[in-house]
Formats: sequence, C-alpha cells, structure tokens
Amino acid sequence: MADNSSNNNTQLSFRDTLNLPHTDFPIRSNSRVDDPAMIERWVKEDLFHVSYTHNEGKPKYIYHDGPPYANGNIHIGHVYNKTLKDIVTKSQRMQGKHVPVLPGWDCHGLPIEIKVTQENAALQGVELKKACRAYAQKWVDIQKEEFKNLGILMDWDHYYSTMDYAYEAAVIQAFGHFASNGYINRSNKTIPWCFSCKTVLALAEIEYKDRKDPSVYVLFPLVGDSVQAMFPGLESQKISFVVWTTTPWTLPLNRAVLLKPQTPYVILNVQGQYLIVGEALADKLCAMLGVEKTVVETFVSDDLVACLARAHHPFNGGDVPILLDDSVLTEDGTACVHNAPGAGPIDYEIGVKNGLEIYSPIADDGTYTQEIEPKELIGMPVTEGQWWVLKKLKEEGLLLHKATITHSYPHCWRCHNGLIFRATKQWFFDLQAHALKDRALQEIETVESYPEKSINRLKTMVRSRFEWCLSRQRSWGVPIPALLCAQCDEAYCSQELAEIISDHVAKHGIEWWDTVPVEQLIDHDTICKRCKSKTFVKEKDIVDVWLESGLSHYAVLDRHAELGVPADLYLEGSDQHRAWFQSSLLTSVALYNKAPYRALFTHGFVVDEKGHKMSKSLGNVIAPQELLERFGIDGVRMWVASLDNDGEAVLSETLLKNVQEVFRKIRNTLRFLLSNLYDFDIYTNAVPVEGLQALDLHALQELSEVNEAVIDCYNAYNITGVFHKLSEYCASNLSALYLDIIKDRLYVEKADGHARRSAQTVCWYIVDTLTRLIAPILSCTAEQISDLYQKNKKKSIHLQNFVHLKDMFTVLAERDAPYHAYLGPSGVTHHRIGIKTTLNAIHTLTFAGFVHQDWEIGFELRNALLKAIEEARENGLVKHPREVRMSIYINPQVATYNAIKAFFDRIESSNQTIESFLKEFLLVSQCVVLPAKSDLQESSVFEGLYVKIEHARGEKCPRCWQWSEAVAEYGVCDRCYPIVKELKGN
Repeated sequence: MADNSSNNNTQLSFRDTLNLPHTDFPIRSNSRVDDPAMIERWVKEDLFHVSYTHNEGKPKYIYHDGPPYANGNIHIGHVYNKTLKDIVTKSQRMQGKHVPVLPGWDCHGLPIEIKVTQENAALQGVELKKACRAYAQKWVDIQKEEFKNLGILMDWDHYYSTMDYAYEAAVIQAFGHFASNGYINRSNKTIPWCFSCKTVLALAEIEYKDRKDPSVYVLFPLVGDSVQAMFPGLESQKISFVVWTTTPWTLPLNRAVLLKPQTPYVILNVQGQYLIVGEALADKLCAMLGVEKTVVETFVSDDLVACLARAHHPFNGGDVPILLDDSVLTEDGTACVHNAPGAGPIDYEIGVKNGLEIYSPIADDGTYTQEIEPKELIGMPVTEGQWWVLKKLKEEGLLLHKATITHSYPHCWRCHNGLIFRATKQWFFDLQAHALKDRALQEIETVESYPEKSINRLKTMVRSRFEWCLSRQRSWGVPIPALLCAQCDEAYCSQELAEIISDHVAKHGIEWWDTVPVEQLIDHDTICKRCKSKTFVKEKDIVDVWLESGLSHYAVLDRHAELGVPADLYLEGSDQHRAWFQSSLLTSVALYNKAPYRALFTHGFVVDEKGHKMSKSLGNVIAPQELLERFGIDGVRMWVASLDNDGEAVLSETLLKNVQEVFRKIRNTLRFLLSNLYDFDIYTNAVPVEGLQALDLHALQELSEVNEAVIDCYNAYNITGVFHKLSEYCASNLSALYLDIIKDRLYVEKADGHARRSAQTVCWYIVDTLTRLIAPILSCTAEQISDLYQKNKKKSIHLQNFVHLKDMFTVLAERDAPYHAYLGPSGVTHHRIGIKTTLNAIHTLTFAGFVHQDWEIGFELRNALLKAIEEARENGLVKHPREVRMSIYINPQVATYNAIKAFFDRIESSNQTIESFLKEFLLVSQCVVLPAKSDLQESSVFEGLYVKIEHARGEKCPRCWQWSEAVAEYGVCDRCYPIVKELKGN
C-alpha cells in the first residue's frame, strides 16, 4: 500500500482537486479604457437622470449644489468639491432616500464680461449680453462633461444657471420684494472701488495683502486767529498740525483734521517749526526726525476744538475744521488724522456725523474729475496723483517727512489690483432693517456645521458686516429693477415695477431691459416724489452676483416641487462663509424668516506638499485630466475621500502614492473574495447564520459593526473616517486575519462541504456589504464588482441600498436569550418586559455584547499562543506555523478561566471541537488540549496558560501542506483523502 501511494503520489497532481480561486475581475484596473466605457454605459442607462428620480415618494434628502463659475475648464478645486458632494449624495441615496441633485452654474458677472469685451471691445447693450450668454453656455457645456467624466451623479441634462430667463426673473422679483419691505435703499456712500474693473466691490470680494506705500507727515497750518485765541504767547509763530497718511492722493479731498477727545497734545519746537502732535507720540516723532524733543506748550484736545479752531487746507486755499473723534489712535502716527469723507469708509461715517461735504471727484477709472482742486490734477490717475501731491507738498514746504511703509491693503479678488475708496450713489441691502442681521445670527444657531467649529466663521462674518452694497457698474448681470428721476436722480422702485419687469425677463431674458422704453414701465401720471418731475430713466447698474447666486434657494429650491427650502445641506469651500453661505442666509431670512440650509459642510483649499495654494504663478497646478490619466476616476475620488476637511486639501506625490496603495489593498481584498465565490450562489448555497462556524459568525458580526460605523461616518460627513475605516478593515480585519485564516478551508475543503460553504457565505456578505460601502467613493470599481457577484443584476449599484446585517443576529440572540428571560451585563436574571420587537432589540444587543467579551478573550489567547510559536521559530524548532504541534492547558483556578470556558463553549456550539478550531485559528497542523499542565511551560503573557510547542508529527500532506500522523492513499492526510478519492474516481 505504501509503495502504491508513493508511486501514485509521484504521478498525481493535486492542483485539480483544490478549489483554486479565479475571477474575471482583473488584478489591475485599466482606467483609461474602463472609465470612459463605464461613463458611456451610465449614459446609455440614463443613470444620471434616473438617480434624480430614484426613490421618489420616500423620505427626501435635499442637497443644493452651489454654482461654480462658467468661465473655463474645471480645476482641481472643482474636482475636490464636486466629488465630495457626489460622495455625500450617493451615500444618502443608498440609505433609501430620494436624493434629487440638480447641478447649477453661476454665469453672470465681471470675468465673463471682461473676456468677451477683450475679444470684441465694440460690443454693447443687447449684443454684449448675447455674446456673454453664448460664452457662458460654452463653458457650462464643457464643464458639464468634465464633471460627468468624474463619475458625478447629477441630472446633467436638467441643470439650473443664473442666466436662465426664469432665474433672472426670480432675482428681479425678489429684489422687488426686498424693496417693498424696506430692505433696499440707495444712497451716496464711500465704498471700495476697483478702478481696473470699474466697479464697486462687496466686502466679500476684497482680499488683503501686503504692499508698500509712502508714509508721509504733512503740515496743516493752524489758522492765525485760532493761534491767538488758544496760544497767546505764540501768536507770532506759525503752528501746524502734523498729519500722518499713507494715501497722499486723498489729501486734495481733505475736509477736516481729527484729534482724539480728552487727550493731551503738545506743541514741539523742531528747528524753529512749531508742530502739534499727540503727547504720547512726541518722542517717536522726534526720534524719527532725529531731533531733540522741545515742548513749548501742552493742552487738551477738547480745549482747542472749543475755540472753533481751523487749519489751512494744503491745496484748495481754504481751511477746514478741527474735530474730535474716538477713531483717532495714539499708538502710531501723530494723533492728528486727515479726514476725507469721499475717500474712506470710516472717514465717510465721521463726515456724515459732522455734516462735512462728501467730496469725491474721482471717476470710475480712478482719475480725478473736473471738480478736483487743484485743477492740475484733472484727468490724472490717482496712482500718478500720489506722486504729484508729494512733489507739490515739498514745493510748498508742507512735507515734514517721507518714508516707506509695508502694510496690509485691500485688493480686488478678481484682478488683484489695489482698491481705492470713492463716494458714489449705490444700492444697499439694509441689514439693520427688521433686525435682519440679528435674525440671521439667531438662525445660524439652528444650523449644524461640519466641521463643528466652522460655523464660528460664518457667525463672525455676519456679526461684523454692517452693510451690503448690491449695485455693480457693469452690463452682464440682472438689472436693478428701478427708475431714476432725470431731474434730481431720485430712485423709484416698487414691487409692482419689479413684477412687470420680471414677467418680461422670464420670456425674453435680461436683454429686454435694454430695449424697453421707460414709458412702458410706468403710468403717464407717475411723478418723482422729490421734485415732481415726470421724466425718468432706467437704472443702468446690475445687481451683485452674490445676491443672484444667494437667491438660488428662491429661484431653484422653492420652485421645484421635488426640492424645497430649507435644503438638508450646502457644501462648499471655507471661503463661502463670506460669500454664498452668507448671501443665501441673509436673503432667505429676509424672504422666509429662516435659514436656507439645515447643515453646512465646509472644506479647505487644495494645496501642495509645502502648504502652498495651487496657483499658475507658482507653477504647482496639477490639471484634473493629468490626475485622471494617471490614477483613473476612482483613484482621484479615493484621494478626495482621504482628505480631512478640517484642514487644507494636500495634493502631493507622496499622498497620492499612499492613497493608491490603500485603493490597491481594498481592490485586491475584494478580488480575493470574488475569486473564491465562483461556484457559490447566495440563494442556494448559503449556510444559515445559526449554522455558521464560530470564526465565520464572528467575521459576520464584525462586518455588521464596520458597516454601521461606516454608514455613521457617511451621515456625519466624515468622509475621511470612511476612508480610514475601510482601509483598516481590509488590511487588518480581513487580509491579515480572517481571509488569511480561512484560505485553507476555501482551497482545501470539499467544494460543497459545510466548512467551505460557511466561509463562502460570509465572504459573499463581505463582498456585498463592502461593495456597497465603497460605491459612493469608488464608483466605477463598485459597479464592476457588483456586475460579477450579483447574478441577473437588474440595476446599478448606485440605485441599491446599503445593507444592514443586525437583523441576522436576532435568531442567535433569541437562542442565547429566550423571551422569558435574559442575562443582563450584571448577570442578574430579568423577566419579560415590553413587546416582542423591543425584546428582539435588547436580546440582539446583549448577544453582541457577550460575543464581544468572548472573542476578546479568544484573541488574547491567540496572541499568547502565537508568541509561543514565534519563540519556537526563532529557536529553530520550526520554520513555519504549519510545522507546529501545540499542546495547551488552562488552569481552572485563574480569574480568566470562566471567560475562556465561555469562549470555548461558543466554539463548540457551532459544532466544532476546540482542537480543530485552534488549528485553524492559529494556522498550525496539530493541537491538543490537555487536562493537566504536565511538562508544559507557563505563558509569560497569559495567566494560567501552559503551552508546549514541538514539531508536528507524521508527514506533510502534499495537497493541504499540513502535517498528519494518518497518511492515506496517495500520500495525503485523512482529511484530504475522501476529497481526492471522490474527485479521482476511486
């Protein structure tokens, strides 16, 4: 018999007797071929639209898409933002909700107008608007395809844009509502102005960066009679205020000199010049001038002002008042401040308070107008006027000192040029009307935010805002629905007028405003309330684009039956706290008295490995197409999921490689699972949960917990949490543990035997659960995998729900804890309470708790035994765990004995012996549990455990590679023999 076995063994290949894995799922993705094919497939299946209507009639989850600007190809920031949105909405849809996602675009505004006029400077009026509309539409179409090619599920054929006629009409209608309810006013105010773009800027459109400016100390001589009244001993001297400024171009616009109230000032004698400065700053001034301080007089500011003192204006030949104001500081400068109400927002407020002229002879291109004094400045840009003023001051002997200062200065966030401030008539949203700002702050308290602390940024932005300038001096945008009196410039705006304009714009677009005669807008007997004139002209300004986009809740959500206000979520970059989040909030509170969103999700900007923002000027920009070609759709989406939205989004080679490694691990884990399910049908081959082997049951319960944890992360918008949990689960729980342990059963056991089917059942559940969990992120991969394991698949994985495995354990919970009683955590018997469903939940939770306790001690025991095997390997006793024969004994006197016994009882309840379980659990060939410690060695890491490791006895089976003392025909072990015999026909 032995000879026959040996001969047969040399001629026999056991490969065809094993259940070797195989699958059509490739080991490596071919994204350049597969990704376009998948997008094309989804288009044919109409998935982008079907996702919009899927689950209609079920609970809704309304996500509102913030509109990107339509003026170029998408950049990496768009990829990050839109993919996050897609992950969120897919995860909500897979929880059985109706998630209609309508994409949107922001299409009006300065950048598009500038681009179009650069190509054809002669365009005006209707023709300019038509050209802008065509330009924006071109980029909407391009961006739509680019987003679609990222696997983003939105209804791309039915989108909204701010240049839709209906949207434009809605903005006009809302403006009329605001005006009729007292939120809108028009006034002459000093506002931030970009003379490069020739328009006013809202506070949200201003960025601050350092620049160099002249730091000058200018003399404003005190009028003679003021000297006599206040300083009789110095009446023969010329005394001057020393005024410090960093904007010399504004000095011709000066209308007052400001001092700090109730503050001591001194007159210094500086080389024969008598200079007034704040006492606290006298030392600094003298040090700067390099002179010795000589004080000839000290006085309090209020006393000088009480004398009605005035100062000579350095340019117009007149004089200006000396005023007191708390805005004057005594930390820098001279405590004598130049005030130009037409050239600064704080100056403006002081000017209005004190009845000063709001003098602002500055044109929209930043040049001095005809009204300027001196006349030499007419037509000169203020940037040149800066130096003309300094030269003139020096000639007149009024320039005491000049230096250079680097300071933070406001710039336009579009052209990045420095701003000026000029007084013009503008339309404003009054944030104080009906306590709008206070109500908005109250509404913020009802909004959830992710990250939680990010809401503080919105609160700060709203709290610090005192006005909102709505008008822009451009063409491409929604016109302000108002008329102006041709005689006195008084504004006429009403709800009725807005409704008339809105009705026509809804049919013809904003171009209609350029062609309609004024006479068609008002009755012939309409008169100006101020001057009684009947002659009106149309307002030429357009509304702020942030008002437009901020009204998307009114123009989109409120006007689609399947949507609604408030949305469940707005998701954008952190910069939108000062922009879209804020404009949406303010307009919504004004219209509905509530926030337009229940939650805000914000993320950082994309930066390189050094933390620098992606910028063409820095040369660190990576185009989306480059990333897609290198890593594919799912590789890019995996990068997005890996990012912690609490900080900036780092895009570096190191991070991308790490992310791709995680992607590879998840993909290969699923591939391994698929490759062992080729002969398995969940409907005919599955083992009932109560019949699963102990390790398989534990893996299933662990899967259930991971599943719930990942879904919780999705619901908390913790996408990076999803990434890490899935990564850890595949690498640690599956590849390094469960799948490694069950390989023997999958490959070696009888193909349709209980042991293999038990493992396959759990493998199928892992594939099914894991595929659904990764679907929101790895959208193409999940679709490919579901094609393979879902027999007769009827619909896309993205139209399927996450699974919930908790209910599978109810039968086991009932078995271990009958309805009449269950053991609580304290070990006390509790009698039947409540209804059966409640008890089901209680029993299931209790069962899960006990299982956790049992397996916790089981894994502690495993670690201790593996340590003993490793020591034997290091000592040269064995080379591999398969060569191990292990004998163990557990002292029943130790505190952990009951826990170990409970664990062993659980193993035996699944119809396994302790020895057979431990062989698999430890990947050893032989294991014996002894009734006494005999010659075993006590474990150094597990109290009461005694272990003996020796080389396995018998021979190594050529089929399963385990050692066995019982060698049967073909030289195989007694476990393999029946299988080989059956398959070989003996």
